[in-house]
Amino acid sequence: MSRKFSFTVQYSVPVEDLHRALTNDEMWQARFKDAATATLDLSHPDGPGTARIHMTEKAPEDKIPGIVKKVLKSDLMLERTDTWGALDGEIAKGTFIGKSGGITTAMEGTFELRPTAEGSEIEAAGTVDVSVPLVGGAIEPLVENLLQKTMNSERKSVEEWFASQTA
Repeated sequence: MSRKFSFTVQYSVPVEDLHRALTNDEMWQARFKDAATATLDLSHPDGPGTARIHMTEKAPEDKIPGIVKKVLKSDLMLERTDTWGALDGEIAKGTFIGKSGGITTAMEGTFELRPTAEGSEIEAAGTVDVSVPLVGGAIEPLVENLLQKTMNSERKSVEEWFASQTA
């Protein structure tokens, strides 16, 4: 059984600037430069102003919740692929697909980048499914929470990247 979710991440930068950062190789490379257990593959399959960002990372042992550790078959490897389309007016749409190794999880959904009075926001909406008997339903909210924490961390990286561009 899968679980639906939706949440929004607020940014203090205008839509055009945020979209430029999300489709910029330098910003993503800066975000991953100190990530020892992560990989990053960037491409622009649909031309300028678009991006495909494929990320993998081994979850640090001390950050894995106890309920997850009990059902892990091997190291917890996280994988996510985001795609961003070109800006259409003041809106850009994207998709995400995520999965993990060590425990069978699948996540997919959509992004919508849009303006706000204070800057911009990204709404993420999708589903998560953890195929583990008895405890899968308890783990699904943890996976959703992990995506939300990751996107908030990405917000901080984008803001730091913008600050470094003006320095």
